[in-house]
Amino acid sequence: MTIDQLHTPQRFLQPAPQCEPPADSLMIRRPSARTERVLGTARRTPHSGTSGHSGTSGHSGTSGQSSLTAEPVAPGADVFWNTSLRLVLEVLDQRRSPAHLKSVLSPTVMELVQRLSISHDPTRGLGAARTHRTHVNTASPHAAEVCATFRRGPRTFAIAARIENTDNKGWMVTALHVV
Repeated sequence: MTIDQLHTPQRFLQPAPQCEPPADSLMIRRPSARTERVLGTARRTPHSGTSGHSGTSGHSGTSGQSSLTAEPVAPGADVFWNTSLRLVLEVLDQRRSPAHLKSVLSPTVMELVQRLSISHDPTRGLGAARTHRTHVNTASPHAAEVCATFRRGPRTFAIAARIENTDNKGWMVTALHVV
């Protein structure tokens, strides 16, 4: 190596490519039916990208009521769903006995999970199932519709259920669908 090569600046890094679209080409979407249902009214103008929040605490409007109509999640539903989801995935991975689920699954769902756990599932070879995201939506004061995604290796799968709070047994999974 010569002295000239030591003093010559070399570039090893290049600037990152531009990934964002130009600001003038953004498309403004109309609100979905779900947005209209949650907010109670449809927007009459496109969203400008600015927050309607004035920075003060309190409710907007003259009636003193919030414009959101979404129901809060029933107490304990999210904790129950996360716990029962992990148990179900462990049974489907054949790392746990299906007998451990008797207190959280209805008899019909219990039979389904038992059959799934003994069936030949080629995705088990991808590795253990890991919970990715979970969602809980209140269906009534005593029931919730829940869903989650879980991963096995590089692949993502979905699971959905209905959980109900019975008076004598607490929360229970009454319907289950694994995709």
